[in-house]
Amino acid sequence: MFKQLRDLFRRTEPEEESLKLSFDGLPAWLDAREEEIGHELFGATAPPREAICGTLERLREAVGRMETAEGDGEVHPRLRDISRKALPGFTKSMAQILSREPTGDPEAFYATAAEMLKGSLKALKGQGKYLSSVYPDEMKEVRAAVKDLGREVNTMNEPLARARDGRRQVGDVRESHASLARIREEYAAADGQVREYGAALAVAESEIHKTEEDLAALKRHPDYARKQEIEEKIRALDAVDEEAGREMATLRTTAAHVFRKAGKVAEKAGDSAAAASIDRALDAYTDDGDDPVGPTEAAMPVVLAMIRREDLPLKNQDEVRLFSDAETLPAAMKQALEKQRDVRVKRAAEQEALAALPVVVEEQRLATALPGLRRESEAKAAAKARAESQREMLQTSYAAETEKIRSRTAALAGRDAEVEIPVLPSP
Repeated sequence: MFKQLRDLFRRTEPEEESLKLSFDGLPAWLDAREEEIGHELFGATAPPREAICGTLERLREAVGRMETAEGDGEVHPRLRDISRKALPGFTKSMAQILSREPTGDPEAFYATAAEMLKGSLKALKGQGKYLSSVYPDEMKEVRAAVKDLGREVNTMNEPLARARDGRRQVGDVRESHASLARIREEYAAADGQVREYGAALAVAESEIHKTEEDLAALKRHPDYARKQEIEEKIRALDAVDEEAGREMATLRTTAAHVFRKAGKVAEKAGDSAAAASIDRALDAYTDDGDDPVGPTEAAMPVVLAMIRREDLPLKNQDEVRLFSDAETLPAAMKQALEKQRDVRVKRAAEQEALAALPVVVEEQRLATALPGLRRESEAKAAAKARAESQREMLQTSYAAETEKIRSRTAALAGRDAEVEIPVLPSP
């Protein structure tokens, strides 16, 4: 029964509402929180700072009294002499150390007080260690004051550490806020690039499609049949040219075989004139730019004479046919060359007619432009993909930084905190 009544009238602690902050209002809250941390530090360190000032004054007075102290006369003369020599140095050092006055904010005050404490301890361990025997009361008072100073300086450590931690947390939240703002700017830039490259890619693809359509339309143009007709003629002329070329190559090969053997016969016989005539013909066969007909006609009488003397046997029907008289081989060469020249003149005329067709000019223009358009399209697509990847990474970073700023703000506030983070625009 008592438990039920106690539970009925028990006071319930009000639940602390969570802190709600807007993204744009967060910097002002951080400024206020930082100022609050400063006020808290100032208030928490006020007693030890006041005590330190009092202790320093007490220490100055104690050091001042030592300057006129008589000391204990019962100690050993040697020790008394050492102590009295050390006293001026000690009091001078302490006076110099204590000439400063801790001022400013708690951090600056603490730094000065800690430095004075460090200097005082060093002086006590130095010249001060010789003074306790001769000046026991005075040194006891000095040591007590230095001890009190150390205790009071240490008292400031906890509130200073708390303030430093709070300021670090403020800095962490500021860092997250700046990161989110930066990511938003970079995201907007990347999103703009995606849209820009997407529009440029659409234009490039449209131009490619139009160019391909224009090329296809040319094939339905009335002049296109004329183009195909001329191209067919050119292919036929090329076939004739190749055939004449093969004929000429066969004639050269057969003649060169016989002439090389004839050259050996002339060299063996010591007929330099015949050998020179044969060499000129062979040289003409190896250089496609030379006309082989003249050198062949000049060498034929010499070669035919060797054949009649049976100094130069012929191996097959082609050799027999071509070297049966002085005219057959040169005439066959001349006919093959004339056929090549004639067909090439005709081909050049057909090629000129083909190049003059408007449909050919337009087709060449479109075909030349198409690879460039495709390269441009590929470059725009790659740039768009890079911008999309950058935008996706920024989205991931934004989500991670959002969680970070919320947890950091809650840690700084010491309670649940809701920070309204703007949503990134949808791609």
